[in-house]
Amino acid sequence: MGTRTKHLPRSQREQQILNSADYVLRDVGAQYLTIDKIVAHLGVAKGTIYKYYKSKDDLLAEVSAKALSVLLDYFKAAVEKENDPLDALKGLIMAFYRYYLKYPKYFELFIYMERPDFKSNIQSYLSISSEMKNYFTGYLERCQSAGLIKKDLDPSYCTYVIWGSCMGLMNFIEAKRVFIEEIVKLERKDLLELYSEIVIGGLKT
Repeated sequence: MGTRTKHLPRSQREQQILNSADYVLRDVGAQYLTIDKIVAHLGVAKGTIYKYYKSKDDLLAEVSAKALSVLLDYFKAAVEKENDPLDALKGLIMAFYRYYLKYPKYFELFIYMERPDFKSNIQSYLSISSEMKNYFTGYLERCQSAGLIKKDLDPSYCTYVIWGSCMGLMNFIEAKRVFIEEIVKLERKDLLELYSEIVIGGLKT
């Protein structure tokens, strides 16, 4: 349980709540995270949480902003590592896989937030989501300008197709991990590398 502290400045209290939410998320996952569990960990009244966040979705959106910022750093590092633009594009996809291995509960959070009834207007979440989309789309546009990607493909559409299909594949691999790794003897990394090659093959001129 966290330390009880009263009369904290608003910014410190918000950060305290977010830290507790992040801790509980990494412990139980997004689906099983509840305000009551955050209250129990933090040691404050339930009303204190709702003073800052209207709902569980708003709180998860704020945590997701942090998770997406970390993923964006993974993307940027992958691009900086490669000299060849298409190798860097493959690196972007594989960076998502490395992130998924290190932060499985954040990946679960992304899946949870894709549900149709998720609602939140938390500005930090909306801002980092837009920044990430623009970063990925901008990279595709640069590859397109260099003549590496088909001119008739819309980079924005490609961004969402890659994001959605990559999320879906990794979710499938996680759900079927025992079957994939122990019965048919396939490696998760090999599946993601094949996926990235198929995607890039479809984009290339």
